[in-house]
Amino acid sequence: MPNVLAVVPGVPSALCGRSILGERFVMDILNTESERIEAAQAHSYDLLAIVTGDVDEQQRIASGFQQVRRWRLVPVLYVSEEGRQGFSVPGTFRPEMDGLARGALSSVSVERRIKEMAREGVAAAELVVAGVYELDQLRGRLRFQESEIVLTEREAEIVSILLVHSDRTVAASEIIERGWGASPDDRYLQILRRHVSNIRRKLSRTDAARALETVRGDGYRFDTTGA
Repeated sequence: MPNVLAVVPGVPSALCGRSILGERFVMDILNTESERIEAAQAHSYDLLAIVTGDVDEQQRIASGFQQVRRWRLVPVLYVSEEGRQGFSVPGTFRPEMDGLARGALSSVSVERRIKEMAREGVAAAELVVAGVYELDQLRGRLRFQESEIVLTEREAEIVSILLVHSDRTVAASEIIERGWGASPDDRYLQILRRHVSNIRRKLSRTDAARALETVRGDGYRFDTTGA
């Protein structure tokens, strides 16, 4: 069941707590700073909805949650007041995963947007982290320093396995068996080489151009010390 956390500064305490968004959706509504800190540290959610017209406050709240690593995977819906001209976009807004909406938390349009965004189900997802590298396998984003590259599903599977075993050689056969549940025959070995080549091409435009190494006759290695 998707879980949504709505942060609504200034909402009366009597309205805080748990709300059902229809069948199979649950939303927790918080107000105070202490409640937010506790939620960020103790719980996992599929969506963070920040309901306030103050864009600086929205950015501050989002930044506070994203200090906790797993919250960097959680999409944020920034909800501003009805009647405002245009959208003020917070600096924390990530166009590939976040959203913007206008209206009250209880409005039909905002509720619909919350349900759309919460369906992805990221609460159980984890970043794969090694050195300066953070892989969001769910969305195929590899981030490090000031860079981000977009990976296909298969590419993300390969990078995930290599990061879990960072700075060590992983046999090609192990990548195929672990990642795809297939036997490492010539066909799959060729497919793996093609994916590795594509990953290298994407890394070549960054400071991590030499991070993915081929260990001849053995497998592949992701060097996390160079970027």
